[in-house]
Amino acid sequence: MFNLNKADQKGFTLLEVMVAVAIIAIAFTSVLKLHTQTLTMNIASNFYAKAPLLAQKVISEWETSMAMDDAMENSEDSLEEFPGFTFEMNHESIVFDSLYPENLEKGDSILFEIVCTILYNHGEYRYTVKTLRLISQ
Repeated sequence: MFNLNKADQKGFTLLEVMVAVAIIAIAFTSVLKLHTQTLTMNIASNFYAKAPLLAQKVISEWETSMAMDDAMENSEDSLEEFPGFTFEMNHESIVFDSLYPENLEKGDSILFEIVCTILYNHGEYRYTVKTLRLISQ
């Protein structure tokens, strides 16, 4: 009924198929890990390319608001065209007795230390800029 001659049998054994599937699974796992790392590096590279420019934008808007005697709101409107980006801004005037006489007049300048932090993806990526600016009053 069945002819079990070795010469007539063709195909793969179960062991050969399992070895081939294992090799393909190892290869796909490596490719998937490489792809994930590439995406992560791409996001980080994109952030660190944009962050200095956004920090400069926020600091410039703060300087403009100080020059016009407007209070800059610490709102996210400055970065609304950049989804996922937020910022934190702190500033403080630096007072030295030798720099500032007791009687500051209108038009005199005050030195400010400004710290601007750009955040992305809820703080997963951070970029901080610290600068000194001389602002006319």
